[in-house]
Amino acid sequence: MPKVVGVRERRHQPYWDTLIRTETSTAPTPPLQSENRLFNGTNLGLAYWTNMTVAGQLPSDNTYIILAMRCYLYFTGTAALIMYQYTSMQLYLTLVIGDKPQFQAPAWFFPQGGGIFGVDSATPAMTNGVPQTDAILKLAKPIPLPARQNFYVTANFHDVGTVSVRTLYLNSVSSASIREVKVFIDGIHTRDVL
Repeated sequence: MPKVVGVRERRHQPYWDTLIRTETSTAPTPPLQSENRLFNGTNLGLAYWTNMTVAGQLPSDNTYIILAMRCYLYFTGTAALIMYQYTSMQLYLTLVIGDKPQFQAPAWFFPQGGGIFGVDSATPAMTNGVPQTDAILKLAKPIPLPARQNFYVTANFHDVGTVSVRTLYLNSVSSASIREVKVFIDGIHTRDVL
């Protein structure tokens, strides 16, 4: 189908990629390293992992203006609270566009702004921040992503002494927990009209 020349569509659209998504008593494949790169095309075509269609950039002449970033954490089981605490403290995210880092902070600085929240008879449901749409990291200045420009997010784990959430919990086969960590960029996507 040919595109309509001179007409562009603007829409609000988050993009995400998954650092880890694994079930109880299962090791992630591949295991998490101390440095991991997201939005690199590893899981294209699997919407529960990523909604990217091209590795490391938007397709065709699409552009994007990044207005916010989020880090979604989801853990279950008896060690869930420890995993939330250690992950938010030890995980650092860096947004890189081209070869230039644009923004860097620990995971707790990127509240997820959504998810399950509340209390049952035993334990509260925990999240990275309050699950409200306005409880996210809104960037002070929008970051433009031009057409055909590569980008990625680096996820680094920095252990605290001998305590490593990555080795003790996230990569552990003995972890009796579902573990999921996603990173979102949120903003305005511009694309051709077909």
